Order: sequence, then C-alpha cells, then structure tokens
Amino acid sequence: MSNRKLREIKEVNGFRINHPHSAANIFYAMFTLILLAVPAAYCFLNVVQITEVATDVVSGFNGIDLVKVAIEFIKYISGQPYTIENPIFVQLISTDFAGNLIAQAVPYLYIVGAGILALMALFSVILLIIFIVHIIRGYLKHSGTVKVFASLNFTLSLLFALTFLVLYFGFASSTKSTSGEFTMWVWYNFMITGGYLVLLIVISSIYSINFKDSIPESELEYHDDEPTVEQVSKVHEIVTTKYEQSSELPPNLTTIGGHAFAENTNLKVANIQPEVTKIGYGAFANCLNLEVVNLPATITEIGYNAFFNCCSLTTINFAGSKEEWKKIRRGSNWLSKAGTTVVHCIDGAISVNPYN
Repeated sequence: MSNRKLREIKEVNGFRINHPHSAANIFYAMFTLILLAVPAAYCFLNVVQITEVATDVVSGFNGIDLVKVAIEFIKYISGQPYTIENPIFVQLISTDFAGNLIAQAVPYLYIVGAGILALMALFSVILLIIFIVHIIRGYLKHSGTVKVFASLNFTLSLLFALTFLVLYFGFASSTKSTSGEFTMWVWYNFMITGGYLVLLIVISSIYSINFKDSIPESELEYHDDEPTVEQVSKVHEIVTTKYEQSSELPPNLTTIGGHAFAENTNLKVANIQPEVTKIGYGAFANCLNLEVVNLPATITEIGYNAFFNCCSLTTINFAGSKEEWKKIRRGSNWLSKAGTTVVHCIDGAISVNPYN
C-alpha cells in the first residue's frame, strides 16, 4: 500500500490509526521532552542563589555544581581533606551560615539533593533511550512506562524542591541572614516544579485521550492490500459477540472479547475451553451470580476488569501449575470486588492480587 493511501486510513474497526504526524505522536513527543527538560533545567539553572548584601555580589550554583559540592561534603563528613574553591561553599559549612536547627544537617541536605538529581538524570536517560528506539523503529507507541517515569520524575522534583525549602528556612534564621550580610533564595526550584506539574497535567491528558483506542500504522497487517478486522484484532482486542442471556458458555467458543458476558445474571458456571487463550477486558464484569470459573492452561492473558464485581464467585480453577499461573498477564482490577482471591491450580491453591 502506498504511503499516500495509508495516510488516508483514519480508522479501522473502531480504532484510530496513528500516523507519524498524528496528534497522538506529537503529544507523546511533547510529553517525553518535558520529562527530559526538567532534569536538564535543574542541572543548568541555579538551584541556590546567595547575595552578599554589602557588596551586591551574587553567587549561585546549578545542579552540576551541586553534585561537586555533595562530593566535597562527603569528604568533609568522613574527615577527608576537601577542596572547595568558591568562597560561598566555605560559608555553607560554617556554623553561623545556617540556623541552629539545620546547621549540622546542611551537608546531608546537599548530598540528598545531589542524589535525587542523579536519579532524575538516570530516569531521563532511560526514557530518552526508549524514545530514540521508538523513533528508529519508525513509530511512537503509547506505553505505561512513560507515565511511570513521569510520576517518578515529578515525585523526585518535588522532593528536590522540598529539600532546598528546608535549607532556605533554616538559612532565614541564621546569623548571616539576620545580620543582613547575606540573602538566599531557592525559588527556581518551585517555579520549575509548579510549571512541570501544570504542563504534565495538560499534556498527559491530551496524550492519553489521543492514544485511547488507537494503534500505530506500523502495526497494521494487510490482506489484499487492505487492513481487515481480523488483522486489527491481532493487535488490539475488539468487542465480539455479546452473550447477554446465556446461562452457560457456548461449547465452540474460541475467543472471549471485551464485555462478552458482562452483566449476565443468568451465568453461574463458566467453563472456558482450551481453544481460548485470552479473556477480554470486562468479559465477565458484574456477572453477579457467577460462582465457578474453570480456566484452561492455554490462557495467556486476562483483561482488565475481566471478573470485576463477580460477588458470588467462590471458586476459580486453573488447569495449570502455580508457575504457569504466574506467567499469565493480568490487567488492572481483573478480580476486584469478586467473592474470592484464591485460584486453585493443579499443584495447590494460590492467593492472587485482584488488582493486578
């Protein structure tokens, strides 16, 4: 299929197709770049700025300087010779620079801050590698990994800012500050963190919406030069036949799509055939009278909310071992609010996490 014809495909079987310049990919890139930019900002903008009032001399250091200071502080704490060329750094370890409450903690605060910044940098490098790999492969793909890094980096940036907030208020009660010799501020951290939070909320919301129910064009397969329902269903699960009134599962069932048996109050026993390898999202959700589920050893994936709120469910039998069970991919809340959290395998019962 020509690239021009491929670009004309906007939707297949209810799934939007993400082309290289689609909104989903653009916001994925923006989302990733913001995650990379914040640690860089911490590295190159002043994290601490100190002004000598009498001479109006302003001294400050950025995240890279912070790491160097932390190394010297480690030497200082361990009793080894330390070398700090900047006079302000000498002030940092003087007893009258910081307030009495944090004077002894100043070196440790800087070491903790440097450690947090190093972790942020490490996470950003990993994320950058993932981003580059996706670009090399020719597409950007929605991944929970990106959001995990977003949460980690935001949490770390918040801790980073709080560390220097403690230092700021500790300095405010020092003899140097109260005598008007020095002033100090760390508000770069909070400006960065605040902007970071706002941008993440706005862009991540658009990012998630645009990736919902969509697939990259590179994952499409074709038959007679056209994408088909069967090919798309190999990549993303589709909603199949809805068995609303069935009291038992059809004997010839080979696939169980999303919400296939959801809210079926007639169903009491679900005997799933060996031909079934995947249970769709919400497939048995709110089957209030479902009591027994028999799973074949061929099952490889159970979708999110698959057995959600099956409050009468007391028995789940799995025709494989405990080790085989652990290899099954389970979506979020797959068994939450159900009547049991125990699965009976051929080599004994095992307690499971109903949320994952």
